[in-house]
Amino acid sequence: MPVIVRALLLALAFSLTTAPASADAVMITRAMTANTIMEAFIDDDAIVVELEIDATDAVALRELIVSASSATNLPTQIPTDAGLSIRADGRQLKGTIEKFARRKRVDRDEVTGDPLPGEGPEDVVFLQLHYPLRAQPDEIIFEPVLTAEGYAATNIGFVVYHHGIAVNDFRYLAAGEALTLDWNDPFYTRFARRTLNRKYGSPMNVFLYIEPFEVRKEFVVRPLDLARFMDIDIKAHQSIPADQRDEILQKLAAFLKNRTRDSIDGERLEPVLDRIHFLKRGLRMTRVVTPDEPIDGTNAIIGAIFVYPVDGIPKDVRLTWDLFDDRISRVPASATDEAGPMPSFLTPDDPELHWVNYLKGTALPGELEVVVPQSYVSVSMALLGAILLALGLLVVAARRRSWALGLVALALLAGGWLAPPVRAIQVPVPASIRTPSGEEAAPTIHALLYNVYRALDFRQEEVVFDRLAQSLSGDVLERVYLEMRKGLRLENQGGARVRVREVELLDVTPQESTEPNTLRYRTRWNATGSVGHWGHTHLRTNSYDALISLNRPGSHWKIADIDILEEQRVIAGQR
Repeated sequence: MPVIVRALLLALAFSLTTAPASADAVMITRAMTANTIMEAFIDDDAIVVELEIDATDAVALRELIVSASSATNLPTQIPTDAGLSIRADGRQLKGTIEKFARRKRVDRDEVTGDPLPGEGPEDVVFLQLHYPLRAQPDEIIFEPVLTAEGYAATNIGFVVYHHGIAVNDFRYLAAGEALTLDWNDPFYTRFARRTLNRKYGSPMNVFLYIEPFEVRKEFVVRPLDLARFMDIDIKAHQSIPADQRDEILQKLAAFLKNRTRDSIDGERLEPVLDRIHFLKRGLRMTRVVTPDEPIDGTNAIIGAIFVYPVDGIPKDVRLTWDLFDDRISRVPASATDEAGPMPSFLTPDDPELHWVNYLKGTALPGELEVVVPQSYVSVSMALLGAILLALGLLVVAARRRSWALGLVALALLAGGWLAPPVRAIQVPVPASIRTPSGEEAAPTIHALLYNVYRALDFRQEEVVFDRLAQSLSGDVLERVYLEMRKGLRLENQGGARVRVREVELLDVTPQESTEPNTLRYRTRWNATGSVGHWGHTHLRTNSYDALISLNRPGSHWKIADIDILEEQRVIAGQR
């Protein structure tokens, strides 16, 4: 692969194909770093609780630890004053301690609480508790030991799973928390306190993205809920075979294509399916499910994206949702433009998502003027005046054939050269005489880089190709174009495209060039871009260090080569 192709791929793709690049910003509670960590797993016949207890909670949970450590054999009965109680439909559950160990704390992600490779620094006591269930209760209450004031005596960060589905994100167990269970569909198992329930708890979500030359509508929905509105073979607690997934996705796409009533500037347009995938959605990461991953009908999620090609930026976009029933009465939605997302909720009384263009200026892809990389020399006024007088005297001396006037002219030149500097001015000289400095070449390099990035904002290939041709030399243009189109599509995000918004030059230093009529510079810059998909706009800023070559194959300067020396993630965020 040519150096310029590899370089532009690195610069434009922003390393977004790695897992951290899919980060979703959420509120961090720090519950996953609490003194005690509790994970509860609810199944048909039992509740299994796993605890990590550090020394600071040893007093509050003393009876539990003593019972486990003094038991001759496990399992052993959980003491009644263990410091943690579980009630099922009002009845106190009795259980056993199944496992006891001293080990290092599990290191967890600061947002999701998911285990990370390696171990944490603290020593903890690990316990596994088993609570048999005689029947499937309607309500379960988890309660820590409380102080006289009614607050938890232990600092517990907890998460509960019902049939493998997370009911909540990591939160603090501050008091008795009631959980209503849905045994037919655990997706709808909910805590009575709404702030405990998971962030992505809605079975249906609708999003609009308004960008230059396209409007996208996106659905992130649970097929099991769509099965109440259409004929599709998906059932709770049953896996979806890999060989049936494409057929299911095609049926879902056909159903969703015209499911909403949409208008753009008052016109009804025909949407085009861009992509549809099964998704795995978490606090930090939303990604496409790989073909070898199992998918259960209960927690299966699909993402579908439809595109409306438009001219420029529309003025008014409307989307009307009509899938409501007794379980779906409020659908999270948002409309996102260059200014950011505008979240809302769709309800039977207010089912319309309405976007109006209030953007100031234009959000269309811009193009910077590419100036000539001009070099200058600094000349003092004294020397310049001496040169002008000397030239005049030399002309007169030549006409009169006067050696004396010629000597005077030379004396003036020598005097001007030796005289103290007086008010210097900048005089342009050809680049062939002196290589433009980094400061002098910076405007040219910045404009070329910016124009290359923004060329990919256009949808029509011929337009993109023409825009790139204004910044890249022709001998590598076609290869760069094809590789850039491929590199900008993030495969682990279903083909989402990166759009670069800002290029900031940090440093430009001249280098020796071995090619004739070519300027070469070591350049450092930051490139900031965004990618909108699955209801989020992810912001990325990467820093690059590269060798950039410039030449002028015709009347305009262009990039002839880029050799990336280093790239580094600077900022990753979400709005």
